[in-house]
Amino acid sequence: MQPRIDTNLGIEGDPDAWVHSACILCSNGCGVDIAVKDGRIAGVRGNAGHPVNFGHLGPKGEHGWVANNSKRRGTTPMIRRTKGASLEPVGWAEAMDFFIETFREAWRQGHENLACYNSGQLTIEEFYTLGKLWRGGLQSSNIDGNTRLCTATSATGLMANFGVDGPVASYVDVDQADLLCLYGHNVAEVQTVLWERMLAAKAKNGGRIIVADPRRTPTVLQGADLHLALRSGTNVALMNGIIHLLIARGWIDRDFIARHTVGFDELDAVAREYPPERVAEICGIPRRDLETAAEWIGTTRRMVSTVLQGFYQSVEATASSSLVNTVHLITGAIGKPGAGPLLMAGQPAAMCNREAGAGGSYPAYRNPHCEAQMRDLCELWNIDFGKFHPEVPKDILSMMESAERGEIEFMWVIGTNPLVSLPDQNRSERILRRLFLVVQDPFLDAETVDLADVYFPAAMWGEKMGCVTNADRSVNLLLKAVEPPGEARSDFDIFVEVADRLGFKDREGVALIPFGEPKDAFEEWRKVSKGRPCDYSGMTYELILEMGSVRWPCNDEHPRGSERLYEDLEFWTGIDECETYGADFLTGRKNTRGDYERMDPRGKAFLRPVEWRRQPNPTSMEYPFTLITGRVVYHFHTRTKTGRSAVLNERAPHPYVEVHPDDAARLEIGLGDRVEITSPNGRWEGVAMVVDTVRPGEVFVPFHYGHGAQSANQHTWYARDPISHQPQLKSSPVAVRRLSFGEPEPWLLKRLAELNGESAIPFAALEFGGTVNCQP
Repeated sequence: MQPRIDTNLGIEGDPDAWVHSACILCSNGCGVDIAVKDGRIAGVRGNAGHPVNFGHLGPKGEHGWVANNSKRRGTTPMIRRTKGASLEPVGWAEAMDFFIETFREAWRQGHENLACYNSGQLTIEEFYTLGKLWRGGLQSSNIDGNTRLCTATSATGLMANFGVDGPVASYVDVDQADLLCLYGHNVAEVQTVLWERMLAAKAKNGGRIIVADPRRTPTVLQGADLHLALRSGTNVALMNGIIHLLIARGWIDRDFIARHTVGFDELDAVAREYPPERVAEICGIPRRDLETAAEWIGTTRRMVSTVLQGFYQSVEATASSSLVNTVHLITGAIGKPGAGPLLMAGQPAAMCNREAGAGGSYPAYRNPHCEAQMRDLCELWNIDFGKFHPEVPKDILSMMESAERGEIEFMWVIGTNPLVSLPDQNRSERILRRLFLVVQDPFLDAETVDLADVYFPAAMWGEKMGCVTNADRSVNLLLKAVEPPGEARSDFDIFVEVADRLGFKDREGVALIPFGEPKDAFEEWRKVSKGRPCDYSGMTYELILEMGSVRWPCNDEHPRGSERLYEDLEFWTGIDECETYGADFLTGRKNTRGDYERMDPRGKAFLRPVEWRRQPNPTSMEYPFTLITGRVVYHFHTRTKTGRSAVLNERAPHPYVEVHPDDAARLEIGLGDRVEITSPNGRWEGVAMVVDTVRPGEVFVPFHYGHGAQSANQHTWYARDPISHQPQLKSSPVAVRRLSFGEPEPWLLKRLAELNGESAIPFAALEFGGTVNCQP
């Protein structure tokens, strides 16, 4: 991809300063410089020398900066003295006193009476501090991140084959690949700059792109050579069908399999049950397309596969994602240039959360069931192993179910908006209202703040310093450009004070959190990560600034980082080094250490077979449509940032439902008509987009929009993958009917042009709202 400098400025003339940073509005981690004028953020420009984006920026990266200057920023702490009273402004001392008093009162009922639900938006210094506070101080299992909703399966899918988390390939491999396989990954909208990079690689290498997705997305229209438009919920069947054909037609590397994997005979036995005619029927795709996909995969040595929400947000998430890894293992397409699986993250710092242990993991991919690894962590933290109680982290939906039963009374929500983003919104709201809820967020009007008993105003991107890890292990350093508004504080500073006030100490009576600056936290993290897969021990702020970003592992062996993992074909599956002992794909039953001893692969990768099963909550006569939820290019998550940009918001100001023309004709629905969607869980209302992006019998609604009748999560469920516990957000039964006739507004017509192929320019190449794209 050729360098280009994309710039968006909200001022005339030059800024006072440009400050090094990275975009945090998707998982790509594009290098940017922040423009500062009169102490305020005034725009951004792409960093042409950055190894991730070469100066390119997507629409969110170009326009999302305006959120920092929103008039709805929180500037002072607030407390609600009793349920039903109003939030009232107070000073930090009083707010923190109220927080600590209530925290301690809840703690007296047991440490499992408290829960923490955080984000994929913080820095690694903040995640590490929070994880140490919660795991080393409170020692509660009730901590998770909103990464559970988007990329928890990336971690469990990788662990299933390789023993530990950690994306295998990198964007450098994308550049060199002759075949890109995109599984449930609408790259053109969710990672716009990566999509430009993929298109550039395809053109340079004469390559091909396969997209497996029920929808005919802009990714399909702009770059796919083969579209596998499979039915929602049939991902495992598809992968088993591909594996069947690879084996049957001799497109596998048997020598590689014998030397570097275990489990092939069991995999072969299951794959035999998925001949192409059966898979074509299950998935609803032409047999010839399945056979073409298998042939391209089996005869192309330089192949990179990416995986995202279409595979992750499912009850078969870990199984289907692991099978993508398996395709690479049985063909030997791993650990070498241009080849490997790349199970993607969805947020800018989702990887940091997984690395640092503030979500569903322990720091540096340590196994809570392995005594040697837990003893090592206790030594690094200088705490007594005899008093340490490592517990398997709970996922947010399990915590919500516990709260529903009254087993959790206190929840601390940090940098996320669960009232909008959690499934089964009406149920989730009832549960959240029962809790003593602390919300730590940059914005006063984030929907979850309405339920808060304590509100902490937080600094955001551009107002603090720290590192974030992108989807291919590239670590960026975000420098502080401006001060946060009013009394808002960084999440790091809040965590340090909370740990100090709670009196968490190490075994010598020294503060458990001994540092007061992000850089000092990073130095400790370097030591904690040393020798583990995500090894930062050779990484420094100075090296990151020099290189733009650095991929871990970065250590004595790889002093300037690593392009890809497993070049030596030695995997982290040894019994005392793996992150997990594994679990059954269908039931979630966890293996014990004894189970693992009987199958210990000692450095070989696992090939794990699994049968396909239909999704729960199928359609019915009453609810005959399958609802798929997802994203649009102009918004991120629940629009707390992107919704504040007039430029972005005017392009997608309201939710809509994509309805296939055949279904629309039968229901007498036209473009722009007002439509109602109902389910056993709730009711949605919005405008109709009549377009053949979806299959007949399926509808699509973006999930970004608010609380109540605009929310797609009115209709989703707590059903989830048994291993990653990622919720099933891509397959919910609904009914659809027209409420009233309507005329399509201009924004809807423009969006239609993007969806039907009339407008096929990659979104990152567009110039609008003051953006200028220039050659360096």
